[in-house]
Amino acid sequence: MDGYLRRMVCIPTGLPRLDAIIGGYVGGMLHFIYGEEKSGKTSLALLAAANAIKLGGKVVWVDCGQRMHVERLLQVLFTNRADTSKLILTPVKDFDEQEITIISLLEGTSPSTKLIVLDDYTYLHRIAMKGEVREDAPIFKRLAFQTASLKEVALTNGIPIIMVGQVHEVPGLGTKPVASRIVGYWSDVILRLENTSTGIRVLKVEKGGPTFEQRFRITDAGVEALGL
Repeated sequence: MDGYLRRMVCIPTGLPRLDAIIGGYVGGMLHFIYGEEKSGKTSLALLAAANAIKLGGKVVWVDCGQRMHVERLLQVLFTNRADTSKLILTPVKDFDEQEITIISLLEGTSPSTKLIVLDDYTYLHRIAMKGEVREDAPIFKRLAFQTASLKEVALTNGIPIIMVGQVHEVPGLGTKPVASRIVGYWSDVILRLENTSTGIRVLKVEKGGPTFEQRFRITDAGVEALGL
């Protein structure tokens, strides 16, 4: 029963209408956020981290691309009056270390942890690929193992996990998430973020709820919804 109740706990996204659609970041679920550079992916995840801390939990943030700007992290947490000591920043340098980190989460996650974020989750997978089908097959299998393991971590601990992913160009199809079949299969909720020519961003729910779009802007606090 305790595990069931924990799974029902959710972390607000910071976008009220999105919360009404998907229920926030729900325990036991994998949430995949992807989009172009500077589309607000990390800012949206940082706001979730601040909200999780304000609810009395700790956050494990795995920086898979080692591109986290600490100044931005502190800005979002300070603006939201979230205790910075409650965020555990874990940088990983290669695909092997990413796998070791995920296995460590699988083997034991602190009960005080209320949210796990993997920023640039598919970055090291893409770097590890050689461009040859035979050589790359084991890399895809390892990413599938890692993602399935994250799902198990979410279910076992009753916490939400956010994976932030990149996009790449697919001839004739436009932009697609890196390793979309693997990550998309295991994800319970998929959110796509897009840039616009005006600087306003657009969030679209692609899985986990009805068709939905939300315009938003990036702020010191993370993100802010615009319009209805």
